[in-house]
Amino acid sequence: MKNIFKQNILKNSFQLGLWSNLGSEISADTIGGAGFDWILLDMEHSGNTINSVLSQTQAIESRGKTSVIVRPAWNDPVLIKPLLDSGLNSLIIPMVNTKEEALNAVKACLYPPKGIRGVALSQRGNDYGRIKDYITFIEENICLIPQLETKKSIENLSSIANTEGVSGLFIGPADLSADMGIIGDFDNIDLWKLIEKAVKEIKKNNKPVGTLIGRKDLVQRCIDMGFDFVACGTDSTLLARSSDDLVKTFKK
Repeated sequence: MKNIFKQNILKNSFQLGLWSNLGSEISADTIGGAGFDWILLDMEHSGNTINSVLSQTQAIESRGKTSVIVRPAWNDPVLIKPLLDSGLNSLIIPMVNTKEEALNAVKACLYPPKGIRGVALSQRGNDYGRIKDYITFIEENICLIPQLETKKSIENLSSIANTEGVSGLFIGPADLSADMGIIGDFDNIDLWKLIEKAVKEIKKNNKPVGTLIGRKDLVQRCIDMGFDFVACGTDSTLLARSSDDLVKTFKK
């Protein structure tokens, strides 16, 4: 039950990841054998449900190589609770802009009196009641990572980072570029100045920081910049590009 991903990022061990939004346990099984340190199952921009995420998690974890992270569709305790009950203890929460919003996410993950998480005594998270001390140790194994996707969130990152219960921070370059009025311009100098500034500030607050970026040159740039965990692509993009390459190669 130990959260290996959380343990690794807290001791500054770099973790390479992959984003997954295909919503298929077969594709999850396929990428689960590749050797990524972590795979994120996305519920914000995909058709994933609790059941599909659970079946994909089982496929990935059966390989014994890779940690699973989930991004719920929103910072909502109704969406977070069933993920935790299903044993999905590493969460990236989208669009967290303030300390208050970060605290709301934390409360959704913790039992009273610290939080508002409802108590279920027989679910996958506690091995259907077999883990008798689940409630006493689960808190230290929850890895909660707010996602910074706006200029406002970058302005507030120190207070977000220092919210008790926050394990790390995640910078979303796509939405950040949109909020800056340069949507999708991943070569923009101002975008990277803001990201570099944010990374330095996060490091000053002694928190690990992650991101998702799909270009190999920018993946390396993030690694060199000091990111602790980086997703280097998405499964849907890998499939699309490989398909396109085959067509271009053989169809004249």
